[in-house]
Amino acid sequence: MQLYNYQKKVAKLLRQGKNVILKAPTGTGKTLASLWPFIEAWDRNQPTVFPRKCIYSVPMRVLANQFKAEIHKLITEEMVLAEPPEDKIQTGEQSQDPKFLGDLIFATIDQSLSSALAVPYSLSPGMANLNAGAFYASYLIFDEFHLFPLADDAGAEGALTTVLQLLMEVKGIVPFVLMTATFSSTMLHELAHLLDAEVVQVSREEYAAIAAGGTGKMRSRHYCVHETTLSPQAILAQHQQRTLVICNQVQRAQELFLALQTATKGTAIQVELLHSRFLPADRQAKEERIRREFGKDRTQWSVDSMIVVATQVIEVGLDITCETLHTEIAPANAIFQRAGRCARYPGEQGTVHLYAVPTRERAGVLYPDYLPYPKSLCEGAWQSFLPRSGQVLDFEDEQEVIDEVHTTSDRELLAAMQRQRGVLWQDIYAAMQEGAREQRRNLIRRIDNITVLAAPIPTAAGNPFRAQGFGLWRGTVKGLLRTLEEYAQEWQPAEDAQNWLMQFPLATTPNPDDPTELVTINWQEVTDASLLDGTALVVINSAFCAYDADLGFRIVPPEAGGWASAAGEFKQRNSQDGFSYALESYTDHIGNMLKVYRRDFATDYAYIEQRLAQAWDLPPTGLTKAIQSAIALHDLAKMDKRWQRWVRLYQQGIGEPITDDSYMAVHTHWSPIDATHRTAKQQADRQCKRPPHAGESAVAGAMIVAELCGHDDLTRAVLTAITRHHSAQAHEFRDYELHPAAAKAAVAALALTDLGPIQNALIAKAPPIRLEDYLVEPQKFQALLLYLWIARMLRLCDGLSQED
Repeated sequence: MQLYNYQKKVAKLLRQGKNVILKAPTGTGKTLASLWPFIEAWDRNQPTVFPRKCIYSVPMRVLANQFKAEIHKLITEEMVLAEPPEDKIQTGEQSQDPKFLGDLIFATIDQSLSSALAVPYSLSPGMANLNAGAFYASYLIFDEFHLFPLADDAGAEGALTTVLQLLMEVKGIVPFVLMTATFSSTMLHELAHLLDAEVVQVSREEYAAIAAGGTGKMRSRHYCVHETTLSPQAILAQHQQRTLVICNQVQRAQELFLALQTATKGTAIQVELLHSRFLPADRQAKEERIRREFGKDRTQWSVDSMIVVATQVIEVGLDITCETLHTEIAPANAIFQRAGRCARYPGEQGTVHLYAVPTRERAGVLYPDYLPYPKSLCEGAWQSFLPRSGQVLDFEDEQEVIDEVHTTSDRELLAAMQRQRGVLWQDIYAAMQEGAREQRRNLIRRIDNITVLAAPIPTAAGNPFRAQGFGLWRGTVKGLLRTLEEYAQEWQPAEDAQNWLMQFPLATTPNPDDPTELVTINWQEVTDASLLDGTALVVINSAFCAYDADLGFRIVPPEAGGWASAAGEFKQRNSQDGFSYALESYTDHIGNMLKVYRRDFATDYAYIEQRLAQAWDLPPTGLTKAIQSAIALHDLAKMDKRWQRWVRLYQQGIGEPITDDSYMAVHTHWSPIDATHRTAKQQADRQCKRPPHAGESAVAGAMIVAELCGHDDLTRAVLTAITRHHSAQAHEFRDYELHPAAAKAAVAALALTDLGPIQNALIAKAPPIRLEDYLVEPQKFQALLLYLWIARMLRLCDGLSQED
């Protein structure tokens, strides 16, 4: 495969152990530039040279969808690989890989960063420590980095700054690439300094060659500024075959779409609408049609003339092109993202038309409605584009505009991040050590959205938290309430209809000790807009709701409404009792886990283990030894006398008694659909309760762990992983007393590892200590990562050994 010079430079730097910040315009192949080093190392099977896992993080689901499809085709059809990496997608919409088991994972930044912070969206709180080990052992790619969310206008917190803080800590251990087309020069070079990264930029000469693509004619875009607002007349006057129109707000896009439909009635022009308020199936169908009709391959076009009206959802992720693009003014980086859909391919020429935004009245005063963007950035972009109206802007010209508009805000962002570094790390540690899921709001995305559902009565929404709704900005929902109140003034509901407008759910927390107990929901009517400040979900009376595949979701007068959302399912909470088990001794269980580890995961940490030895002064095989120690000793307290008594009572009850007193069982023969097994469990529970075993196992094996690891951070990391191999927040232990046969079983299990001979040093009875004093120390990031790496291997091997 022929690579551009800048792509080769990226690969060379990464192979040398350096990290990269890549700035390249849209359509120049930066995705391949970032992935090539991984694919090359994967094909050569060099786990010590480069990580065997890659996590490709993007700001939006649509980008993850597109890149997954493109790269899957590349590695399975176009490249000759002996064994292609398994590619997966992990977004809120497509959850193919919630445990990050794939080799090449395309994920939204929300999914990947929540996993890195040990508060993953994809897993339950009890499994919160599972995915972080994958993140910090992978080659990390962050694409369209400038679009990562910030928590607030001050820019101190949010995914963008959190990623930077984490990368500053792992920059010598984990290889990474940041990619963007629209960073200011100030941001670019300051980040390079903070991250010890090399900046790679496409030169003007190489860009010219890529933009021409052998056609002899360079791709170019004219920019024209209009001091009027968008109108059907202006759009149609410039239309050729393919036109894109981008509005900043959904309602404006819907209104313009309807106006264009009226204006083009009886013509050959087809008009399409795309925004965020379509159901997933309809939105995917629209995106697929737009990709086909605006794609590079004109033989796939089915209509001669088409206009697409969209919101910013079309800015990234759709590999499409057009001759003419019309857009409302927005920040300069957003304008250039939008412009990337115009004259995208080599040799094409296009025109980008910029328009003023409509005004809105507030307290009798009209003001430009720039929402959802900051006024200062929009006004700055307008002033920068105005003197350039009518000009062709190349990549370096675009950089000048970006610098004019965004340098000040970028400096403020970096200053705020450095100024509030201490606060940021307090939040990071709260998430990673305490499982504080509420920190996702500060550290990833302050989702000031409300999920909106429609139903004739609130209970018809079923479980509202599992229903498919539409995410609307909180201020928009407050505006909808005012609209509903206006419509309701002349509404005369039918006798059997309920007279309400909007309600939100209040859910009760089920008993954590009873996995069969369901969430119960009460409903509160929204009688004042202030009540919307504290909720993330509302149901609107379906009498005022409409939806169709052309316009999407909207609020309408009651005579035009009647559409309702599909009800969400109530699902029973998961419980271990839902799985089947086979009778298994302690030694057999450890042997099976080691088999899984060696077969599936032995090379996962090969790259970072070398880096740890160099950067953190750890033993060359310290992490591997720690993982095997954790596996061998994690279930020691299942050999407690009471546990073994329960096992024998149960096995007797199912007619399969254990006659060998030295047999130390860790799992029984259990089938949840077998009535005999359920009865035997109830009877055994009445006679003897199984005690907890996680923290107890850590205490029982603590002296052996210390001898095997020979390093305080590794020892604490192993003990923490054992303590938390069932619950990510566990930190205590209770009274225990090991069975006399436990020592022999433990020695036999250790003999199966690669750890060498070890003396029996089990702590057979609970000592008077505080377990917390022996776990990973608070706010010690390196030790925390060691624990997370070990915990991932321990939990995966434990679960997969049962599946085997």
